[in-house]
Amino acid sequence: MHIWLISLFEQTPVDNVFSTRFISIADIAQKRGHQVSFFASTFKHNTKNQRFDTTTEVVLNDKYKMLFVKSLPYKKNVSLRRLYAHYQFSKKLPVHLNAAPRPDVIFIALPAVSVAYAVTKWAQVRGIPVIIDIIDPWPDIFRKALRRFPKKIQDTFLYSMRQQVKKIFTRAAAVSAISNEYIDWAKTYHSNIAFTKCFYPAADLHEMQAQLQEAAKFEKKRENVFQIIYAGSLASSYDVPGILEAAAILEKKYPGKIEFVIAGAGPQQSLVEKYIRQHTNLRYVGRLGKAALMREYFLSDIGLTQHVKGASQSVTYKLFDLLACGLPIMNSLDSEMKHIILENKVGLFNEPGDAVMLAGNIEFCYNNPDEYNAMKSRATALTAKLGDAKIVYNEAVDFIEAAAANRLQ
Repeated sequence: MHIWLISLFEQTPVDNVFSTRFISIADIAQKRGHQVSFFASTFKHNTKNQRFDTTTEVVLNDKYKMLFVKSLPYKKNVSLRRLYAHYQFSKKLPVHLNAAPRPDVIFIALPAVSVAYAVTKWAQVRGIPVIIDIIDPWPDIFRKALRRFPKKIQDTFLYSMRQQVKKIFTRAAAVSAISNEYIDWAKTYHSNIAFTKCFYPAADLHEMQAQLQEAAKFEKKRENVFQIIYAGSLASSYDVPGILEAAAILEKKYPGKIEFVIAGAGPQQSLVEKYIRQHTNLRYVGRLGKAALMREYFLSDIGLTQHVKGASQSVTYKLFDLLACGLPIMNSLDSEMKHIILENKVGLFNEPGDAVMLAGNIEFCYNNPDEYNAMKSRATALTAKLGDAKIVYNEAVDFIEAAAANRLQ
């Protein structure tokens, strides 16, 4: 069987990262004997730089090749320039699809809307089944960016994209998503989606545990310091100010005992740098490679997932990345992820932007070692149950195979 994977935003094997969703699916599909073609963008969304200067094919082995299609750059996540870059990509991609060997099934990430629309239209003409994998609920997430405009103006701006999304789900053979909430969202556009399945954004539990053991060879954990880590984007949708305010609160109450690490890059980096100039309980380490990040996870006691109020994310990649490392999570995302964390007792919830509540939750863990250690134990157990990549993405490949064979049920 020949499987096509298409995504503008997924990490790829050339990026030297953890095994993410599409990387894992491609690896498992190959091991089952399938041919895999992965169509991606030359432009790397999270770092805002080009992987290659021109459209480039990378042959990883005799069963797996990638095509990086030249794409326009953009600087801001929410911008007309980004949408135009996606549109240009959607016009270029069919040329390359026409030149490639016919697939048996296509697995494509949503967003980008224009790209998924072009691919489903192309595939429908040729009778090729397409699975839409929802990573973000576009275009509805743009409501926040347009909130200062009247609803009629918002509706007018989003009308074309919303119509495209309806067509995408109508044409799809099946829909998968990183959360059940996103499956429900898809059904608001097309209530008769025949086949759906949630595959949480998973982590390779065995590999991450092995990397923690490797990190232990180089690092010694400080027994008298309780370390809190935030690793991720410093874009405006993440509550970096709240993290810094909580850090300031805890610096006064527990000087030298509770410390913070922030790893990542983005527009709010200047806020972090300003905090460091005025305080002593935070290290800023910038964007880290895989090995360096695992060392910081090894040294840490708690992980943070802090989003601003109204954030559209449902279940993020950080959930099982942190839990796989045995890190209880202090979370502000009021979504399916909140319920997973609280129902399984692997962390605590604070209201978005409530730094006092966040500081209090961290303080609770610091002062209640028995409950904290129980959270740690449950963290890895929950990963094995719901978020282990080897299980989750094997099931995803089962789903892809069934779609190709027209035996979904």
